[in-house]
Amino acid sequence: MIASRPVGLLWWALVGLVVLASALPLLTAYPLLALIPGLGVVFLLVIGRRPEFGLYAIVFLIPFGNFRDLGGPLENIRIHWLLALVLLLIVAARLLSDSTFVARFRSNLWPWFLLFLAASLLSTFFSDYQGSAAAEVVLTLVAIVFFGLTIALTDQIGVTRHLPIVIATSVSLGSLLAVIGSVFHIGLFSEGDTFSRSTGGTADPNALAMQIIFGLPFVVFFMTHTRRHLVRLLALVMLFINVGAMVGTFSRSGALVVTLVLLTLFFINARKIRPRQLGLLFAGAVAVLLLASLMLPQSFWQRQETLVSSGTDRSLNRRGSYLIVARDALIARPLLGYGPGTFRDLYEVSDWAQRYDRKGSTNRRFAHNTYIEVLVGTGLLGFFFFAGLLITAMRNLLRTRRLFLVQGDGYHADEVLHHLVAFGFLLLYMAMFSDVFQKFMLLSIGLSAVWLRTALAAAAETTVDSYGAAVSPR
Repeated sequence: MIASRPVGLLWWALVGLVVLASALPLLTAYPLLALIPGLGVVFLLVIGRRPEFGLYAIVFLIPFGNFRDLGGPLENIRIHWLLALVLLLIVAARLLSDSTFVARFRSNLWPWFLLFLAASLLSTFFSDYQGSAAAEVVLTLVAIVFFGLTIALTDQIGVTRHLPIVIATSVSLGSLLAVIGSVFHIGLFSEGDTFSRSTGGTADPNALAMQIIFGLPFVVFFMTHTRRHLVRLLALVMLFINVGAMVGTFSRSGALVVTLVLLTLFFINARKIRPRQLGLLFAGAVAVLLLASLMLPQSFWQRQETLVSSGTDRSLNRRGSYLIVARDALIARPLLGYGPGTFRDLYEVSDWAQRYDRKGSTNRRFAHNTYIEVLVGTGLLGFFFFAGLLITAMRNLLRTRRLFLVQGDGYHADEVLHHLVAFGFLLLYMAMFSDVFQKFMLLSIGLSAVWLRTALAAAAETTVDSYGAAVSPR
């Protein structure tokens, strides 16, 4: 009785604190903040028992970069930061209470991450722009934390079922916002006045294009592999929404890569399409193309035509100047570079920045190429480790697919193949967009380790009969 009294007092103190924290915002200009303490307690109770839900929430928020802050006086606090902090505390508690939990952190990707971090630190030490470089090193540490949380909290069900659903749903919802913004001219989901480009929940049309490129293979996988007609119909709707949002971005490189993605997905799924369905698909594709040619604004086609124009587009010419500045920087400091994240500082002081100066716009420009950002920032040394990280992740996925094929598990082999398509074309688009720590890329790197762990566990439970066929003892 006496021992339970402090526990009861602590409980009532916690309740009182939550009530007080919920009441105080009602006296300010931000009454909606009163919902946060109560919702926070409920969410803490949920992820305390199922921490993977916290990771799913972080992944779900990736396409909504413009809406991840708490707002009001707390606008500098990001929701995913708080989620990651709570997950780190939960993981730390698990490590202290369960000695077997540390096995979930094992991965062949750690050496590449840590070597890239070391190269970034070394490059920062010799950098002329140590402020920018140090900020990039912090982002590298954040990327490593996200990787650690991914491989620790994602299990077999998470990687095969839950996260693909989260990715397809969140990307499609972001695309839906973009379509709504384009149709109804809502500035919250688009940018520009005379020339409006869809952004959805992101801050940049090209970022939206990148997310659509990554999300499409997951949508198509559900459309081609589900046995439920309602799910197939929903996936088909999501496919059209994403393609419509892609058109609204007016992204030239995005349109090119999405076309390649769709052709690749059609090729790998063609064997599953019946002849009658194939005819209907071709008829539908022709109808969509005809409808697009009639409904799409002329400005869209004019913008795409600049991809094959001969030096007449100012934006493309400016991108050419990025390559020249990067070449000169690499020649000057080939081994360690100028410091991670310093390309913008170099371009700002170049003659090219003055030549392409735009009124009201900064001259601190990204290279529009992730790999050039790494080369200029950390030199050949850092780029070697960065490339090793990406190649190892791809090899993990390829090995996983081979293991599933040996086991006769065609469904999961196909699922891994679609993830490979998503990851591969994301990496292709990153040659046209600067984002060294793109979250879907980091997620794919982490999931490659989880996929491999899942396939190896399944292989350990599978035997082979006298005819060479895989047989599961379950």
